[in-house]
Amino acid sequence: REIRAIHNNETVRVYQAYCERIAKLASKANSFDAPLRDGCWSARRMTWIKPSAVWMAYRCGWTTMKDERQACVVALDLSRKRFEELLMQATLSHGHEKGESSCKDSSVVVQWDPEREMDATAEGKQVLTRGTPNTRSIQIGLRGDAVQLLLDPTFVLRISDVTADFREAAARLKAGDVRSAAEALWPREAERPMQVPAALRQVLAMDLNAAEMGAPAGRVTASRHSILSAATLEQASGGA
Repeated sequence: REIRAIHNNETVRVYQAYCERIAKLASKANSFDAPLRDGCWSARRMTWIKPSAVWMAYRCGWTTMKDERQACVVALDLSRKRFEELLMQATLSHGHEKGESSCKDSSVVVQWDPEREMDATAEGKQVLTRGTPNTRSIQIGLRGDAVQLLLDPTFVLRISDVTADFREAAARLKAGDVRSAAEALWPREAERPMQVPAALRQVLAMDLNAAEMGAPAGRVTASRHSILSAATLEQASGGA
């Protein structure tokens, strides 16, 4: 379990998928206040943020393969300090002692799902990705007061519409070029593991062994090319 994201000492990038109207209004105003005032975005609904671009691509079908409510992807550059403070409030969605009722009451929910990686041979619901069961990716659900934070300009520092990057990456994947797709999806820098304070690692149960997790423990790769190396080699040899 690692939080792998585009980040530096000050910021961390997460992704959300929205309809075109919300994405355009939010990115143009650099605030969700614009779609809120327009009536197309609500701070009362639970929403999810994901640091993994490929998991986001899987969830929204690269913006073109699922539904129009997820036709665009925005990247949110968050204050890293505030992001880590937010996660300190998290309740795990499964496999922990607090239980389901506590999870439903929590304003911040963390779920560890198998990471996704690009796969040019994947079909149907896999939408050009495949799961990597030995690597866990963090998904962060926000409700109530936590959603209100998305309206705070000291928390959400920048909102960028990155739909074009996702669509270009998908086009290159369809052409069978995984490495080029990675360059399109991460045109400036790659996702890499964050150094997480010990107290936060404990809250997020990041150091559980394989038996406690209920799945094999795995290694998290650090760059866009190393993330894809295994998939590229298998595709070259005819593997799925």
